[in-house]
Parts: sequence; structure tokens; C-alpha cells
Amino acid sequence: MRFILRHIAKRLYNKKYDRLRDRLLEEYELLKISDADTANILSKLLISGEDHRFYYHIGFDLIAIIRAIRNRIIYQKVEGASTIEQQLVRVITKDFDKTFRRKIQEILLATTVSSIVPKNAIPKIYLNVAYYGTGMNGLSQTYSKLGITDKEALPIEQAAEIISRIKYPQPSKFNQNRLRQIETRKQHLIKLYNNHLNRRYFKIYG
Repeated sequence: MRFILRHIAKRLYNKKYDRLRDRLLEEYELLKISDADTANILSKLLISGEDHRFYYHIGFDLIAIIRAIRNRIIYQKVEGASTIEQQLVRVITKDFDKTFRRKIQEILLATTVSSIVPKNAIPKIYLNVAYYGTGMNGLSQTYSKLGITDKEALPIEQAAEIISRIKYPQPSKFNQNRLRQIETRKQHLIKLYNNHLNRRYFKIYG
């Protein structure tokens, strides 16, 4: 199944696949020469908050997709179902169109990501290219903007604040409501992390 979907993606979207592959390999090389361990807590918080079945799917989460469709039809509730791979594809291809066609393309390309770089490197690569707010493109700019100098001793509260900005990007001007959203999201991420950390049977972090 995975092989078939990857083959379809490469054939249908060969130019975008080539750009995706080249950028992923470039980011992976940068990751290998950096201190990747500093991103471990960030990666775990990202998995807990955005894609807790990360190590159990092939690039898209069918359970999350079905749940999102059900909630949209029954409760008129809009919720995301994108995996980390899908979000990574979206950022690298810079394709944010809200169309069904674009979503199918994203899902298919997401199945190719783990064939290009190791699965456990994907969250760290996404963290390095994600958008966290105005003037906060990627982790380096985010560290600088938040005045973080000691990356190796990043407290969980500070790490959760960073990951919160993926869902609630920091605006260019002070916004009290956005700060409340970031704080609420931070507390939620920490709670998820603590719940997921000691799972015995369904390991969240691989």
C-alpha cells in the first residue's frame, strides 16, 4: 500500500516531489551536523500536540481524517487532521490552497517523506522550517526572537511555548487574546506530554 501510494505521488507530482526530496535532504544534512539532541523535547511535544500516532502511520492518519469528516458532518465542527509529514510538505512546497485537490496532493506526497529521510528525523526537520510567528521562521529565528540562548537546557515550559506557536503564531503586534491562546495551548501540551511519556503499550515517542 505504502509503495503504491509513493509511486503514484512521484508520477503525478514529479516536479513537486523532486523539490520536496531535495529540500528534505538538504535539511537532513544540516540536522546531522547540528546538535540534534537539543530538539528532543521539542519533537516530543510536537508529536503529542500535532500527531500522536506519528510512529504508526505512513504519512497520513486515516483515523484522524475519518474523525474530522464525522465531526464536520455531524457537529459542523472544523478540526485538523494533518500529520507532521503533511505539515512539512505544506511548508516546503509553500502550497496553502484550501482545496480538495491540494489536500490529496499533500497526502500523497506525505507518504514519500519517510522514504527520503529517517522517520525519527522528520519532526526535527519540521521544527527547523516551521512558522512560529512574525519574524520567527524556523527554530533559529524563534530562539532569537524569544531571547533563548541555552538551547541544551530548555525547560519544558519554554519548549511548550515554542510548539504552541505552531498552532497560534505570534503576531507582529501585541495581542492579549493570542497570548492567552498560547498559554492555554502550552498547558495542554505539557499535560499531553506527561500523559504520553510513560505509555506502556501504545508508545507515543517510538
